[in-house]
Parts: sequence; structure tokens; C-alpha cells
Amino acid sequence: MVDDTLAILPLIREQTENGFIAGDAAQKIASRSSLTLAAVETLALQHSILPLRYKRNGLRPAEQLRLFRSSVAIIGCGGLGGRNAEILGRAGIGRLILTDPDVFSETNLNRQIFCTRDSLGQAKVTVLGEALQQVNPALNTSLHQHSFDISSITGADIVIDALDSADARKDLAALCRKMDIPLVHGAVKGWYGQLGVDRRSNSIVSTLYRQGGESTTPPRVLPMTVGLVAALQAAEACKLILGRGNVRDNGWLQCDLYNGDFEAIEQE
Repeated sequence: MVDDTLAILPLIREQTENGFIAGDAAQKIASRSSLTLAAVETLALQHSILPLRYKRNGLRPAEQLRLFRSSVAIIGCGGLGGRNAEILGRAGIGRLILTDPDVFSETNLNRQIFCTRDSLGQAKVTVLGEALQQVNPALNTSLHQHSFDISSITGADIVIDALDSADARKDLAALCRKMDIPLVHGAVKGWYGQLGVDRRSNSIVSTLYRQGGESTTPPRVLPMTVGLVAALQAAEACKLILGRGNVRDNGWLQCDLYNGDFEAIEQE
């Protein structure tokens, strides 16, 4: 077994073609050494060699490495959370911290991407963790089958709000502000959605959820609204990590899929 990290690099270069290394080749190198697959891919990225699964991302190796070294906590693993997890896992985030106390039920089938007939009754975080390994075996996942607490966001660079309760959202935002971790907020109802980045200096969640008295009736949630808002959340998370683009942190975006309207609301 090869133990010297420096001895691994020639093996990686032998398997590199046009600047890319295939997943099977990286896995074989890992199995011959004391390194994990994630460590082999990190070493490759450090030397400007991209794992083949990221070829279509179009990111530079240094940017892909930055994503790979990052950690994102997803609070709520249903519609928004499941799609965020899938997108971020495919994009190349290195670690996902998944928190949700629930199991899949039949009413989740219309929008929750990891909910199938076979997964009904199973813990959402367990199903997500197993499925994501099939997509990206280099991904590290931490699974928390309970309501969120400080352990759910410890070590995270970004937190994704995929909750469905105003009170829980406000508690999560307060915890993230206390720990100075950016929170990417997203919410959906029927054809409508909203998105924004909550920070210590810009508490949009407090503004959006000033009034109490939540409805006890489960909201209508359409799959296309969930897919759109989750994609926007994942994009904001990646932009925050990469320091690229116009991150929406001075207000929020409102989406109306029924009329095809998008409106940026500035924080007062």
C-alpha cells in the first residue's frame, strides 16, 4: 500500500487525460493508498487536475477546490433541502451537514426529489445520505435526525434555510447571526417563492416574519416552485463561497411563477 502522499501524485498524473481524472481511476488510487477518495481528489485539484465529474461545471481547478473544501449545512431535508443537497453535491461542495427529524410520507412525492415509493417511512437524512454517495462518493455527509441545534451548523461556511415554519426560521436565523454564518433563506407557497441572504448586519428573516400566528393548514407547494427556489439558494451559496457574482444580501427576491414575475425588494 502506498502511504506517501507525494508518491500519489505521479499515480494521479498517470491517470490524467486532458487535465481530468475519472472517478474510477481516482478510487483505485485511493484503494491502493492510505488516502480517502476525497483526499485523492483534493490532491488532484491542488495540482490543477479536475475530477471528470466536474468537467461541465466550467470552473477553474482553484474554484472547484474552494467548493470542495467548503461545508454547507442544510436545515430541513424535504422539498427545498433535498434539491439543495442534490445540486450542491453535484456541484462539488465537499461536506454537507443534513438535519431533519422527519421520515418521508406519501404527500412528499409531489416535490421532494429523494422521496419515492420505496423510501416512504424512511428517515429523510438517511435516504439523502445514501443517495448522494451514489452521485458523488467523494462527498462527506454529516446526518442529524433531529430538530436543528448548534451541532447542525457547527463547522459550516453557509447555512441553507429549508424549513417550513416561521418560528423555526427566526430561531435558525438568530443562531446563524450569533455564530456569524450567512444564512441563505428560501420559502415557497403555491406558485410563489422568495429568497435572500440573512446576515448579522442584514436580518431579512426578522423583516419577512415579523408577525406571529402561523396557519395550522399545510401550505400548497408545487414542485416547479420548489425546484426554482432551491436552485436559486444553491446558486447564492456557491457565489458566497467563491466570492463571485451579485449575492442578494441587501434584501430579497420574490418569485411569481404564475405570472412569470420576479421582483427584487431592497431592505429598508
